[in-house]
Amino acid sequence: MRYELRKVENGWAVWDTVTNAPAVVEDRWQTDMLMDDADDMADFLNRLDREAKDSSTH
Repeated sequence: MRYELRKVENGWAVWDTVTNAPAVVEDRWQTDMLMDDADDMADFLNRLDREAKDSSTH
């Protein structure tokens, strides 16, 4: 999966394993989040990434 959770200084981050940096959504880094919120965001971003890859192969 492209996005994973990482513990950061002030909470949790959604980490983009392709860019090796925090994920960016609407020009904001996805950092300093509660674990449940970060987990939900990572699931959402991974689903979007899978759908984009699936649509590019059809």
